[in-house]
Amino acid sequence: MLSARLVHQIEDHWEAVAVRFLRLVRNCSRVPHLNRLPESEAIEICRRLMRNLGQWVDSSAEDVVRDQYEQIGRKRCREGMPISEAIRAVQLLKDAAIGYIRDQGLTTEGVDLYAEEELQHELSRFFDLLMFHLARGYEQEQAGTARAAASHGA
Repeated sequence: MLSARLVHQIEDHWEAVAVRFLRLVRNCSRVPHLNRLPESEAIEICRRLMRNLGQWVDSSAEDVVRDQYEQIGRKRCREGMPISEAIRAVQLLKDAAIGYIRDQGLTTEGVDLYAEEELQHELSRFFDLLMFHLARGYEQEQAGTARAAASHGA
């Protein structure tokens, strides 16, 4: 994989990606619930994801992504965060990771540009999958809450 070096760059400098992510979140007025997340929780989200990015983008890790992000989706639903904000958080995290690579100026040759493009494609695929499972977990929690309310009202 040509982009492996770039993935390792993100893994090794996950803190810089986290700072960028926090800046993006704090500058986005359309995510009030997300802005109320404690900074420590937002940083932990970045650390968990970015520190092991190479493992995550490996397609064999889909079961782990499914389990963890459906759980996070259920948690966000219980917290009352709108699904749109939870999904926007994932988009901002992807933007932070890609922006970090671009700003490092590591892509100066044609093969480097190809590696960056390949990484963007892999990250897009991964974050799309992550958003799907996040939304699925959110919907599962909503359905469970609705069933519980219906059984208590019957």
